[in-house]
Amino acid sequence: MRLKQKAKGLFSSATGAARLRTQNSKQDPNYNFWRQVHANSCPPRATVQQLLCQRIVSSYTNESINRMIVMSQFNRRQDRSVFPLCSVSGDPKVIRVVTQSNPHEKNTLEPNMTTFAPPADLTTRVELSFSCSHLPNLDVLSKSDPQVVVYAKDTGVDTWSVIGRTEIIQDNLNPRFARPVSIVYRFEELQHIRFDVIDVDATQGEVVTKFDSIGHLITTLGEVVGNGELTKPLTNPHHSGRNNGTIHVKAVEMAKGLEGYMARFEMRGVNLVKKDFFGKSDPYIVIERQDPSGSTTPVHKTEIIKNNLNPVWHPFELPVSRLAPTSLDSPIIIRCYDWDAYGSPDFMGEASTTLGKLRKGEKSFQLIEPKKVSKKSYTNSGTIELTYKEYKNPSFLEYIIGGTEISLVVAVDFTGSNGDPRSPTSLHYFSPDGSLNQYGKAIRSVGDVCAPYDHDGNIPVFGFGAALQDGSTSHCFELNRNPANPEVRGIDGVLQVYRDSFSWAALSGPTHFSPVLDRVNWFAQNSMGGRPGSKYFVLLIITDGVINDYQATVKSLRASANLPVSVIIVGVGNADFASMENLDDDDGKLGLSRDCVQFVPFNKFSSRPDLLAKETLAEVPTQLVKFMTMNKIEARTVGVLPQ
Repeated sequence: MRLKQKAKGLFSSATGAARLRTQNSKQDPNYNFWRQVHANSCPPRATVQQLLCQRIVSSYTNESINRMIVMSQFNRRQDRSVFPLCSVSGDPKVIRVVTQSNPHEKNTLEPNMTTFAPPADLTTRVELSFSCSHLPNLDVLSKSDPQVVVYAKDTGVDTWSVIGRTEIIQDNLNPRFARPVSIVYRFEELQHIRFDVIDVDATQGEVVTKFDSIGHLITTLGEVVGNGELTKPLTNPHHSGRNNGTIHVKAVEMAKGLEGYMARFEMRGVNLVKKDFFGKSDPYIVIERQDPSGSTTPVHKTEIIKNNLNPVWHPFELPVSRLAPTSLDSPIIIRCYDWDAYGSPDFMGEASTTLGKLRKGEKSFQLIEPKKVSKKSYTNSGTIELTYKEYKNPSFLEYIIGGTEISLVVAVDFTGSNGDPRSPTSLHYFSPDGSLNQYGKAIRSVGDVCAPYDHDGNIPVFGFGAALQDGSTSHCFELNRNPANPEVRGIDGVLQVYRDSFSWAALSGPTHFSPVLDRVNWFAQNSMGGRPGSKYFVLLIITDGVINDYQATVKSLRASANLPVSVIIVGVGNADFASMENLDDDDGKLGLSRDCVQFVPFNKFSSRPDLLAKETLAEVPTQLVKFMTMNKIEARTVGVLPQ
């Protein structure tokens, strides 16, 4: 209901974004603050400072900066004084810019303050939690081991992309999953979403290598949000006659202002109750939150510690917004269970707290079994002691505003499998009408998004797999033919040297990625000698086929993962891109210290180059923040306006 009311209110105000309904309302939480700022600082007839800005729209699964305003230039005159930016109605996307033409004039309240307001933002981040009931048993000697995999697809695109998955729950036909999936909800878009419930048979680390399909549900995010909690039967076209079970999907809006805040728990049990006849207990903890509807949602499950009444569990971290999405006073329930190998777990007791109490230092909790409370001899079932700490992860935007420069590097495949550039069937063919080929479209699409973050606008451009004029084959050469400085000016410069290079470089082979990766790694390593975090490199590799130096490429990527580098691979043409997909290390199978690779086939987005940029760049903000936090590089705090 809260989401629907919010969407309705935003929709009604979207047509008049420049004139906010809350602008002069005493219900506005910033009203008195703004009156004071205005009365003390602002002149009569205050005007809006010219603000040249770029609006970047982006979305991704681990961090949300859906709409942000990046100030690129302020037109400041000598006869004007610039005053601070202030947000309206607590919305940082709506900005007042105040100037004073004559600082000697008497300051008076000007009620008709001009406001610069971008269109109303109809997005919010929601968290989807899952449970299932009456799942079929697909295992012979035990019950099914279910997991929910969540897919989404953009309008106009036929393929589904994985956006998240729950944990695997062993031997359970009525699972309640503790790991949610976060997604950006856009009121104005039809967002298709799919939930696949699988029975996991084999894993390698956290990677599922073998599974059976239990069933799936295809719906829209709007239907889930509109219902609050959606309950639907699972379908399976291969088993249409059987009962495939039911999935329950709950959507909860994440609290604003808590983005990036993490909670760290250290927990141990003291004198827990003995539940096993021939041993002690095998305890584990499930932390649940109580939602506005009154139902509870698991948010974390610890590991099982066997045969121990004084267990110490591994420390773990959770987003603060997951613990209390709506209120600091929302109950948080700590439940303790005794694991059984051949049956349901035994309930050992529970305790309740709130985020507000944890912040105030509450540390000790008596576990209570409600059924035993009436017994005179009963006191508790043991104690849970915990240490709670909060910290904030910097956001991508904080690093960018703090001065981190994104340096784009482009590498183009010159191997013979692309076809003779003079032939219209070649992937490198340049049409007489000036239209871009697939390489050019990929460069333009991705480059136009990345280029504004590059402070000097200069972009290094390389080729690989070409026969040069001296007869040698090079797997990393400068398209501007300047080994000392491979940079060109802007995306137009990249496209120009790419076109010109065919007058002196011939297609050859084989396809080697590692030399280009090593060159960019060298750039990144040298950049770390100055101010940490000042540069982050995005390498765009555009290629048409199979990698011939796969092991060397993996080795280079492992080095990239420890450097300020993200690698985007765009596959053009219709070749087999299986090896490219293996490099996209979302599941951790390559042993990289962090995910820094994204592969996207161009044909998937050939009719929508805007979606190509969105798909290829979606993981870069998360990858950048991960590198910075891994290396303890803090975002610089800078003023928004020049002083």
